[in-house]
Amino acid sequence: MDIPLLALAALLLLLLLPLLAAALPALLVALRLRRRRRRKPRLTPPEPRAPTEEEPSDEGGEEKRRPRRAKRKQQQHQRKGGDGAAAEGGGGEALPPRRPRFPLASVAGALQRRINARYDDLARASQRGQSLTIRQVRDFLNCLVDARNELLQKSETTQRSITLKKAMLSHTRRSSYDLHRLSEQVDKLEANHEKLKKDANVYDFLQARLQLSEPYKLMVELNDVMEKEAQEQALANEVPEMSFDELLAQEKEDTAFWWRDGKLRSISDSK
Repeated sequence: MDIPLLALAALLLLLLLPLLAAALPALLVALRLRRRRRRKPRLTPPEPRAPTEEEPSDEGGEEKRRPRRAKRKQQQHQRKGGDGAAAEGGGGEALPPRRPRFPLASVAGALQRRINARYDDLARASQRGQSLTIRQVRDFLNCLVDARNELLQKSETTQRSITLKKAMLSHTRRSSYDLHRLSEQVDKLEANHEKLKKDANVYDFLQARLQLSEPYKLMVELNDVMEKEAQEQALANEVPEMSFDELLAQEKEDTAFWWRDGKLRSISDSK
């Protein structure tokens, strides 16, 4: 009887071993989670501190700032008053206003600096109520001519680039990325062309304003007089054309050449 019981116990143990092996990892994981929960402390929100009488409040800081602001405003007001008194003491001359900025933005480089210098001279003279001189108008007019030539060149180059980019856009075999890039380039070129148009309008406006000034009119009159004198001098120095008969008559008057030893010189003698 003992042998069958032992065999049965061994058989039951063999059957329970796989179940224990499968349940052992789950038991270990459960034990680890339980230990972590025990070790992890609970976070409690801090309790708000009760206001004490020793700590300074924001109202006190604001009260300290107010006198400082008032003192600062008073100092600024005193400075402005001193400037006004100095202006009155200096004969009541007001400070000159800021000069207007030169509007031709498309012109850059050395030409832009030269134009700015000439434009500043004209702006200062206009602000002070001084009359413009012929030299100032002539120098600024020469700068405007150079600016006009540069604007025309840039406008022509931009227009050609726009035509070329639009022709490339019409190509059907282009990828979507190339088409997007070309369209952005066309938009940028058209924006630059619009700026050039605005600068051209500004040039026309400045040219019209210069033509109304007295120095410009005097300069045009002097230029016309100089051109007229140059034409008259060229006509005076020009040799008049002679006909064949006039040339023959002039040659016949040279008796020293045609008469030799009291005889008429022949063609054979001239050889």
